[in-house]
Amino acid sequence: MLDRKQNFLVIGLGRFGSNVAQVLYENGHDVLAIDSSANHVQSVIDKKIIADAMQLDCTDANALSKLGLEQFDAAIVAIGSSVEGSVLAAANLKELGVNKILAKASDHLHGKILEKIGVDTVVYPEAETGRSLARQLLGLNFLEEFALNENFSIAEVALPKEYEGQTIADTDIRSAHHLNILAIRRSGGHFSVSPSPGTSLQKDDYLLVIGTGEDIGNFRSRIDA
Repeated sequence: MLDRKQNFLVIGLGRFGSNVAQVLYENGHDVLAIDSSANHVQSVIDKKIIADAMQLDCTDANALSKLGLEQFDAAIVAIGSSVEGSVLAAANLKELGVNKILAKASDHLHGKILEKIGVDTVVYPEAETGRSLARQLLGLNFLEEFALNENFSIAEVALPKEYEGQTIADTDIRSAHHLNILAIRRSGGHFSVSPSPGTSLQKDDYLLVIGTGEDIGNFRSRIDA
C-alpha cells in the first residue's frame, strides 16, 4: 500500500478508466475522474464507483488548468476511443506541470507519441494480453505482472475453481479481493477485453486484473487452495 493518502486524476471513464479510478478510491485515495461524456460521468456516480466525477473536455487546456492540477500526485490518461484525445490530454497535463502522468496506449505508435511528449509510464493492456498468450505458446513464462506504479499492478491470474460457471457480477472478486477484471484470456486464444458484468467465467480462463500487489498475491493464493 502507499505510505500516505494520495490524490489522483483519472481522465476517461470507459471500463479501463473506471476500474483504475475505483481501485484507487477503494484503497483510500482521493480520486477526481473526468470524462467528456455526461453519460460516462453519470454512470460512475450512479454506481458509486468513486465520490467525485465531473464532465470536462480534457483537450481544453484552459478547462484543465482550473482543476488545480498542482494538488494531484499523478494523472492517469485512460482514453481509449480517441488517440488524438489521449495525446492532447497528456500534452496538456505535461504543459500544465502535472507531477506524474501515466497513460493507456492502444498500440505501439500511440505509445511512442505519448512517450515523446513526456508521459512517465505508458501501459498497453490489450497488447500485454496478446503477448501473454504468445509467451505461453512458445513455452516461455507468460505475463505474470507489470506495474502501473510502485504499488498498483496489472497481472494475469488463473481463475480459481470456485468461480467457474459464475458471471463476473456473481463473484466477489471486486468486493472481497479489491480487484477489477480488465480482460479474460480463454483457451483457444480468444480474448475478451473489458468484459461486461454478465460475462460467464469458464474453466481454464485467465483474468487480467488491476489491483495492489498485496491484493493480487492474496487472490493468487486461492488458486491452489
